Amino acid sequence: MNILHLPSWFPTPDDPTLGNFCIRMIDALPQECNSVILSVCNGRELTRPFEVHEIHGTNHIHVQIVVRPPKIHALRKLQLLRMYQYGLDYIKKHFFTPDLIHLHVAHPLGKVALLWHKRYGYPYILTEHWTIYQPQNKDILVGKLKKGIIRTANHASLIMPVSLDLQHCMEGHGVQNRFKVVYNSVDTNLFLPGRPLQAARKRMLHISTLRDEAKNFSGILRTVERLRQQRDDFELHVIHDYDAAGFKDFVQAHHLEDCVFFHGKKASAEVAQAYRESDFLVLFSNFENLPCVITEAFASGIPVLSTAVGGIPEIITPERGILIPAGDEEALLQGMSGLLDHCREYDRDAIRNYALRTFAAPEIGRQIFEEYKKIAIE
Repeated sequence: MNILHLPSWFPTPDDPTLGNFCIRMIDALPQECNSVILSVCNGRELTRPFEVHEIHGTNHIHVQIVVRPPKIHALRKLQLLRMYQYGLDYIKKHFFTPDLIHLHVAHPLGKVALLWHKRYGYPYILTEHWTIYQPQNKDILVGKLKKGIIRTANHASLIMPVSLDLQHCMEGHGVQNRFKVVYNSVDTNLFLPGRPLQAARKRMLHISTLRDEAKNFSGILRTVERLRQQRDDFELHVIHDYDAAGFKDFVQAHHLEDCVFFHGKKASAEVAQAYRESDFLVLFSNFENLPCVITEAFASGIPVLSTAVGGIPEIITPERGILIPAGDEEALLQGMSGLLDHCREYDRDAIRNYALRTFAAPEIGRQIFEEYKKIAIE
């Protein structure tokens, strides 16, 4: 089958982790899928209007159109549509005519998928990851944005949200369509079990953007300060995408430098090593869908302490970790202390086997391919 992927979020030189879970899902597809990813991004230093790059990946080709931004802001939307149309014509000339379009996140590229559906009759599937449907974001998903997203979702041949909770949230906004929950995939050949460092201190791991309105990392730091007053047998290691200056100031002001360590961005292999050296993962998010860091932790055989938000309760059970209410720092304190005492009693092999059955790339790719085939014969 010939599949054209339109990822609304995709990695760029300025933000190499943006939408990387979309690319991982595409990588998971079996070889029977001829996949081309089409994206348009800004190239401020270009001397010509645009350039086309073909980037050959493991299981796909990425056709990237790098565009010199127009001086007039109002022209950018028109330019975007023109460049995606150019990309489609390029793909039809050099690769194939698509059997199906796979749209990853409804906005902003939903208007492109919908346009091609009406103009050429291409069916499209929507995989949705976005937390904008969550109740906490009800004041954001309004007006033209909401109408456009709902229109895109309702014209899809199928919607594949990454959690059942996300499906319910989308339905709550008026999406009426067929759904098939397909979880985020994880590279189980990269994220492997290890053994925590046999040191005097146990190691907690946190991985996120550190955007506090969602991740509530300030709540983690306040709780670590309280925990530090009770015991001295732990460290918190933090891998983060964005700047942590304010949090580092907190750590210094509260004399936590000996137990809180910031590592910044890390390559995938380094992140996998961090899981292997850790005793458990801790999240304290105010809202989520289905964080990839949890599936990576499970593939690495370690338990997870997390708030019970979004799709997280669908995958964390007492055998694999602890769930606590969002914003409850007392529950976070008790959860941290309990896991520090008992984290090495968890069955790491059982946690790993659950990840293999549920999130391994071949299994996720198989599920998606089965849906492609159903739509192809409709």
